[in-house]
Amino acid sequence: MRCFFLLVLAALVCSGCATPRVVLYPDQHLKSQPKEVVQKDIDDCQALAKEYVKAHKGQIVARHIGAGAFFGAFLGVIAGAFTGDYARAVTEGVAMGAATGLAQGALDANGPDAVQRRYVEYCLMEKDYKPMGWK
Repeated sequence: MRCFFLLVLAALVCSGCATPRVVLYPDQHLKSQPKEVVQKDIDDCQALAKEYVKAHKGQIVARHIGAGAFFGAFLGVIAGAFTGDYARAVTEGVAMGAATGLAQGALDANGPDAVQRRYVEYCLMEKDYKPMGWK
């Protein structure tokens, strides 16, 4: 159990480095712009998206924790059917599910949500870029 929580903690620490970035289609407009200008345009659009579209990071994490705990409890009931110790199996399932949900929620909350991504994409389209997706 201790090893599992250390893995979750490691995932949370590593998630701070993995922010999704928009990928632009390499057309003539993109190729004609210096990399610094392109990066500044992307950064400006992301800053505007954060300003105008408020993300609810706490709700994202809480939703994942709740879903993980529910799924863990479900698996705990199944494990309890085999071991006969329902209370322990459900308790451990809830704890592991909630920890997994916390890790996934932290990863999802680290990047822009769907509305912020669309805002960034439209902003970049107005600057004649062609966003292809996020990586």
